[in-house]
Amino acid sequence: MTNSTTDVYDPHGHADQLGLTVAYQHLRVNCGMYIPGRQIILLRRGMRVATERSVLAHEIAHHLADDRHTDGVWSLRQERRADLSASRRLIPADRLRQLAQWSSDPREWAIDLQVTGDILLAYLNGQKDSA
Repeated sequence: MTNSTTDVYDPHGHADQLGLTVAYQHLRVNCGMYIPGRQIILLRRGMRVATERSVLAHEIAHHLADDRHTDGVWSLRQERRADLSASRRLIPADRLRQLAQWSSDPREWAIDLQVTGDILLAYLNGQKDSA
């Protein structure tokens, strides 16, 4: 899951460890999709590194939670939980504290951490909720 020399979460390595197949497709609506029961995560071709890392970590979270496709409020809860779970894997707390001392701009933090703004926001909101 993490590289011992950099302590950075590697979602592709984690997917391999979990026995998940990651396949690239021309997805029109979503950036990624976990297919329950098939051990497959589909990713949109051509995403930027930060987006791919964030989307893959999010889809792994769906797998780990054994999520199924639903509609409405339950779906929204699954998406929020998957974002929070992904953010906690992708964002080292100590690195975020360093970045916050260096810059007050969350966009710069996301760039440095190689995560999307949604994943950073999920992390920050999760920190507020647990305080």
